[in-house]
Amino acid sequence: MSPTFKEGDIVFYKKYLINKSNLKVGQVVIFRHPIQDRIQIKRIKQIKENCIEVIGDNSKYSNDSKSFGFIQNEKILGIVTSKILKF
Repeated sequence: MSPTFKEGDIVFYKKYLINKSNLKVGQVVIFRHPIQDRIQIKRIKQIKENCIEVIGDNSKYSNDSKSFGFIQNEKILGIVTSKILKF
């Protein structure tokens, strides 16, 4: 499957607030990478008490929870609501 988001895409998101925002499997979230100093966008695969597992849409080549494990909720910045399509 092709990546849904590419570098340079413009996305809209709502800020994630711990204990106030509802996370759901299948949502796309923006988060701080747990190891590298960068921000990533991935889809939620699984939700646990205080963390999530994320997966890339292009899973064969994706740097996701298979590589770095679960994301702590404190690392989540927002929930993607839409993106601007490029033509």
